[in-house]
Amino acid sequence: MEGRRGPLPLRIRQALPGIIVLAAVVQLARPVSDPDTFWHLAAGDRLRETWTFNGPDPWSTMSTNPWRLHEWLPELLMSLAQQLLGLPGVAWLLPLGGAVIGLTLWRATRARASLLASAAVTSVALVAMSQSLSLRPHLLSFAFAVAFTAAWLRSAADGRPRWWLIPVTWVWACTHGMWFFGVVIGVVALAGVALDRAVTRRQWLRLSLVPLGSLVVAALTPTGPSLLLSPFAVNETTQYIEEWMPPSLHQPSFIAFLVLAGAVLLVWARSRERARWTDILLVGLAIGLALLYSRTVAIGAAIVAPVAAATVQSLLPPDREPVTRREIGLTLGLTTLALLVAALILPTRAAVPTWGANDLDAPLSALPQGTVVCNDYGIGGWLIWRHPNVRPTIDGRTEIYATGHVKEHVDFQSADPGWQDYVRKTKCTYALLGTGQPVVEALTAQARWSVVQRGSEYILLRAPR
Repeated sequence: MEGRRGPLPLRIRQALPGIIVLAAVVQLARPVSDPDTFWHLAAGDRLRETWTFNGPDPWSTMSTNPWRLHEWLPELLMSLAQQLLGLPGVAWLLPLGGAVIGLTLWRATRARASLLASAAVTSVALVAMSQSLSLRPHLLSFAFAVAFTAAWLRSAADGRPRWWLIPVTWVWACTHGMWFFGVVIGVVALAGVALDRAVTRRQWLRLSLVPLGSLVVAALTPTGPSLLLSPFAVNETTQYIEEWMPPSLHQPSFIAFLVLAGAVLLVWARSRERARWTDILLVGLAIGLALLYSRTVAIGAAIVAPVAAATVQSLLPPDREPVTRREIGLTLGLTTLALLVAALILPTRAAVPTWGANDLDAPLSALPQGTVVCNDYGIGGWLIWRHPNVRPTIDGRTEIYATGHVKEHVDFQSADPGWQDYVRKTKCTYALLGTGQPVVEALTAQARWSVVQRGSEYILLRAPR
């Protein structure tokens, strides 16, 4: 058959999915470098000690909002990995997450396209997600988004509800705050199905029970019904966080997304057949998310990938290769090999994190219990994990801080007028800041703070006595 011959030998094409996943996984075998990884580790440790999912923040004296562990499942996994295997074991979870995403993309695109088309879409989608592939619970949201989109596309084709999406939503809701995108994908798909008139009214009503049931189970997680409002908790502080800024054409991940979405739109524009409303609305959702924030480019890529696979396949011969045991074996085998390689190299590569004031461990450990430290925003999570004897004034959990406090911290770091008020308000007696931050000179020259120790990237200061 023509589809089986193709431009490459069949065995090479069957190895492509595994090769793509292998390359992605090995590339992710690196030291812990995401500043938020550390407070997630600390959260998992504390949950194992207390099994408390809601309550006052135990670490910062400046938090004013309740702290809810709505990402407790991966945090527990990270904590256990650290206890059993140390920091290299934690670092290995990043390649594992990359493998899950890669395999989910392969499964979703391969069901709708040939080996070459699936490989091309999977590769571009992974590049589009690359900026967000860091060691945080959001990794699993990308895999969930791919799976949910593929499931709803199947439901749009056969009118059958995928009831398994409801319990999986519960797992997603215990994993990351982007769980509500699963519901959004379902609602958008339902609108498309209605416009396409692809099912009967009774079938449509049955399909609508899936997102409704998903909302119900999301309210039944250990954090309670308040989880339904958690996606909106960071809205007021997004203007101060880089990943919540709009994407830029200087970002390779955003360019890759534009290639993926642009290819779909171009094929549709040149095709004589009108695209289904379900596909149109899902691609519209993906584009909207990708244009909104840098953080949501990866979710946009996850949603558009299954549609892109079918669209690219429409340009190729229809007799695409069936999924065989050899293809499955090669894909899973090469993925396993990649994870083994990562496990072998990480004990030496990831024994020490590449983020944090690691060369200032000794003086920080010597600070009295409960010492309040005016810290650089990015170092807050590391302080929580590495030095529980201190109390940072801010960290990556911005939803637990008042918006005014976050703005005051930004002004403090920049030494803008009124920065002294931040010091007085927080009552910090030490400061851990980047060596080049303007407030370092302001503290030493104007407020007569003294240098305790200077590290390669950070400096520890002490207030005058």
